[in-house]
Amino acid sequence: MPETITTARADAVSNRLHLTISGKIDIQALELLFVEVQKAVAQLQPGFEVVNDISQCKFIYVNSLPIYKKIIDFLLTQKTGEIIRIVQSDNISCKQIMSFSDQIHCYQPLYASSSHEAEELLKTVKPRQGIRLQLKHLQMAYDSAAGSGEAMLVDISTTGCAVTQAKPILPVGTQFEGYIAFSPHPPLLGRIQLKAKVVRTNNLGFAASFIDLSDDFREQLYQRLIHEACQSTFNMATQAST
Repeated sequence: MPETITTARADAVSNRLHLTISGKIDIQALELLFVEVQKAVAQLQPGFEVVNDISQCKFIYVNSLPIYKKIIDFLLTQKTGEIIRIVQSDNISCKQIMSFSDQIHCYQPLYASSSHEAEELLKTVKPRQGIRLQLKHLQMAYDSAAGSGEAMLVDISTTGCAVTQAKPILPVGTQFEGYIAFSPHPPLLGRIQLKAKVVRTNNLGFAASFIDLSDDFREQLYQRLIHEACQSTFNMATQAST
């Protein structure tokens, strides 16, 4: 049986968290990893990068995946920056975790096939003020001189968003007012209104950069978005059948 390895190591110099998940993983292994993650993150600053090596993970028991989500949720609440996964394309558990992450529509990771590739990739990534979250259940309404309409979010961070199914699709350079409503959860924001500028378009929608957000509002927006991400649930029956 492959040796079970779960480790969390903080590199305070590079402000990076290194996670390793190898072998056959059960609830106990991930619970221990969660404790290590909490200790490691305490040594890092907000915006820390995460390098998660799952390339040698052979199997993750289905009932342990919610613990994996608990680790993800913790990282989000601690204001992680980019998350990169080291994977092997023919590894069943790699596919299992990727499928799981898609189901909980949480964050948008980067992928690499080796530690070296992960390091090189992180060198080229432009730092963002907040991780990009895939909250595809949310809708955004917008008003602009070029037209008003609605669209579904593809992803969103505290610096911008991308939308699809946009009617109308706003041209690049268009400034607009955007509105997103959430289910009530005081004291978190229930509705946000922000200014944005279209920076990119495609056949279905556009991407926009937020304009003139105060630090206080940006923090409130982050807390609301993280709350939405952590509310995602995992369909155990669906995963068990895959």
